[in-house]
Amino acid sequence: MTRHVYLTKAVVEAFIVEGNLNERQQYIMRTRAIGYTIAKQARELNLSVDQVNKEIAKLKRIYDATQIHSKILPPRKKNSAELNKIK
Repeated sequence: MTRHVYLTKAVVEAFIVEGNLNERQQYIMRTRAIGYTIAKQARELNLSVDQVNKEIAKLKRIYDATQIHSKILPPRKKNSAELNKIK
């Protein structure tokens, strides 16, 4: 299973700043947060779906490394059930 985090505006903007993302990575994060599909992102970036998936995998690694030192970024949850769990 993939690990999840809710992409709120505060989380996205904090990750962009703290993760020192480039323009392509910023675009991918912002458009994923508003609901673009990977195929739509690929079309707009003139990339293949595979290239966008590779960039997303890289963003996940950057997020995990950045989240350890961040006071704003929440840890990624193990699955969607854990993500939606009410405390």
